[in-house]
Amino acid sequence: MQLSQLLMGLNYTLQGNGDVEVEALSCDTSTVRPGAMFFCLKGDNYDGHDFFRKALGDGATAVVCQHKLDTKATQIVVDDTRAFMSLVAKRFFHNAVDKLKVICVVGTNGKTSTTYLLDAIFNKAGYNTGVIGSNGVFINGHRYESKLTTPDPIELNYWFYQMYLNKVHFVFMELSAHAIYYKKMFGIVSDLTIFTNFSQDHLDFFCDMKHYGQTKKSCFCKQSTKIAVVNNDDELGKEIAAQTNLPLVTYGCNKADVVATDVQIKTDGIAYLLDLYGEKAKVDYSLCGKFNVYNTLAASTVAKLYGIGIDKIVKGLQEVSYIEGRNETMFRQDGMRIVVDFAHTPDGIVNILSYLKSTCRGNLIVVFGCGGNRDKFKRPLMAKAVSQFADFAVVTNDNPRFESPSSIANDVVAGLSCSYKVVLNRSQATQFALSVAKVDDTVAILGKGAEKYQEIKGRKYPYCDVDVVHKMLNKQGEQ
Repeated sequence: MQLSQLLMGLNYTLQGNGDVEVEALSCDTSTVRPGAMFFCLKGDNYDGHDFFRKALGDGATAVVCQHKLDTKATQIVVDDTRAFMSLVAKRFFHNAVDKLKVICVVGTNGKTSTTYLLDAIFNKAGYNTGVIGSNGVFINGHRYESKLTTPDPIELNYWFYQMYLNKVHFVFMELSAHAIYYKKMFGIVSDLTIFTNFSQDHLDFFCDMKHYGQTKKSCFCKQSTKIAVVNNDDELGKEIAAQTNLPLVTYGCNKADVVATDVQIKTDGIAYLLDLYGEKAKVDYSLCGKFNVYNTLAASTVAKLYGIGIDKIVKGLQEVSYIEGRNETMFRQDGMRIVVDFAHTPDGIVNILSYLKSTCRGNLIVVFGCGGNRDKFKRPLMAKAVSQFADFAVVTNDNPRFESPSSIANDVVAGLSCSYKVVLNRSQATQFALSVAKVDDTVAILGKGAEKYQEIKGRKYPYCDVDVVHKMLNKQGEQ
């Protein structure tokens, strides 16, 4: 695509030759190829402006920057490279996102589950669907790997374009707080945005809960979305509902437009009376835990807004027996229950463990750790949440990244008040938990969910909690 086509109507100052062909976009020097436009992004640890010469040496034909660079190469000087990159990426991929119905899900917990549930309902109703989130990218059921919950704008718009080519009607995507802050959806107005809930996370980045909450609230405006669907049982949700100028629908278990009453939390699922804009149905789902009452309510609310009947909504949700890495349950031959869950925040841990404790006939054993180089303030809070429900805890590695695993563990155990053992090797920690668990016990393995790796000192090593458990159970079965 000609540079002039990409830049048409945008605000910038051009230095050098404007008559060049742009064949690719890149914001990472490792992905630059001949004909690429390179975006100099400022990050916490690196500044892309320091690497423009490498990008040019690798064949970049143009550089986007926030100040004039010492080069005769084509450079586009802008006020905000991140916002500009989002606009250019959208145009480079033929504005494909404008031809799709995009539903965003915002919140601390429940984003992945809600996108999965929406996907199930809309598939049942006959629509082609796409999903973008922490478990990857799905196009009409086919899965593709993606590094981030919300990909960077270049990759994100690439996936939108692939979905358009594959005749996708609806896209359900997780929109993380980091993605909002970094303007990954700048220039895109989603058709609808769901707010699930708000609790502590990412304070290493956002510094305090006020800033973190304001970031999530900021996307509920006309520049970002057309309709708001909000959990009215959540305090931040109530603020959004009271302050937004968008068309609004609320859901919850108390006062809301869409309500769940007579809620039953069972060992094998959830049941409640659904009041969907006056239409009522008794629902019974295989998904477990109070948190899934809210996730299913959010999905039902959105489906109804797009004209899907209550019967198809209920049938679609009834076909979801589990969500990968979210309360994913296995059983040992003797009946002992093992649950793998992504819970990595204090609130997420309370949600899953309160359910597991209420349905556990024996002891609840919890295997967990905390991520390195992330919010240290939540470590004692996560430990406190575990102590509230666990009979025994095994403290282990999560993704230590560049931080000392023993240092992370020390921060965790300082907040534990239940009995515990530290086993830093995650596989060995899981093996230990299974070895001490008896017939009626439950072992909960928290923090990684469906992740397929463990990040240690800049490298991602293959690791999956579910696979590890299956191998251990199979080995025990052979003995």
